Amino acid sequence: MRTPNLCRVTVEPLDEARLIRASGELDMSTAPTLSHELQAARDDGITAVLDLSNVTLIDSTGLNLLLGASRDSAGSEWGFFIVRPSDVVQRLIALSRTADLLTLIDPARERVLG
Repeated sequence: MRTPNLCRVTVEPLDEARLIRASGELDMSTAPTLSHELQAARDDGITAVLDLSNVTLIDSTGLNLLLGASRDSAGSEWGFFIVRPSDVVQRLIALSRTADLLTLIDPARERVLG
């Protein structure tokens, strides 16, 4: 029996960056798909803009992926930004008190990205 794709990741160019959109469930079974795309952007030296507006579930594995990418970005020349976190993502960030550790773009500034 085939397992449904619980997380969909799409990638498209965005000026001098790469827009990566995740939708669905971001958990232990699906995080590697997103991790692969983030690592590809980093390896290519391209800023990654991660849109999480359509994430319907996120667990600690997903949060750790976001924290790791933010940490990697802070310690290098690689740009990584999180935009439009869904209510579910915002709730986990609030409960875990990790907002200061993540590279979240303010929604007011987000309009600059298009």
